[in-house]
Amino acid sequence: MNLINRLAFRYKDNALAIALVRPVYRMLYTRRKLDHKKRMFRQNAKLALERVKEALDFNGIPFWLEFGTLLGAYREHGFIKHDFDLDIGVFFKDMTAVYNALTNAGFKLIREFKVGDDGTDGFEQTYEYAKVTVDIFYFHRDESGAYCYGFAPFEDENRNISLFQVVKITVPYKGLTQIPFEGMMLNVPIETDKYLQAHYGADFMIPNEHFVSKKEATNFYYYPHSERVAHFQSWE
Repeated sequence: MNLINRLAFRYKDNALAIALVRPVYRMLYTRRKLDHKKRMFRQNAKLALERVKEALDFNGIPFWLEFGTLLGAYREHGFIKHDFDLDIGVFFKDMTAVYNALTNAGFKLIREFKVGDDGTDGFEQTYEYAKVTVDIFYFHRDESGAYCYGFAPFEDENRNISLFQVVKITVPYKGLTQIPFEGMMLNVPIETDKYLQAHYGADFMIPNEHFVSKKEATNFYYYPHSERVAHFQSWE
């Protein structure tokens, strides 16, 4: 038992001590958990991506690298050093097929964001394999390209921790091409540079560990609480 845990046990009935120690404990626990995720990612990210490819290719489900995984593949020809999960894009129409393919291949669904009953207006899932998490972003086509949804905690003081703000993310999708990555041929969007510029701005080729999409991305639209909210469910 480490020092923080010993102190927590010793003063578990002391309200003042609990109030003082809780923020430190949460900070250390969060940091420890993130460090563990990064270690598992460095060890098993390639294996998890190989299994995603095998499962989705076998079932004829088109997918492509997205967000940080796409940025690493294009800019650094590898995983970004501070990343800790895989990002994959698929089409919303394949939602059920994706679930069946991944769970049959040994992936575990651990989180889900959803708007309404069918998720048409907002849907995202996270799976886990070999201690690596895989975020699945479900895309819709439209006349300007494609769009998916992201989710963020509400920043007002009355927010419900099970309700999240819905973010519409638009991209200049024109189809897919393939590039070599981690010993595999994997799908990426055509005109990848323009696609990444939509996500990360004109300077996307310059590494920025502290990039904040809400401040810098121009292709994000944040729905107000009164217009649309997402429900969060976890099986972790």
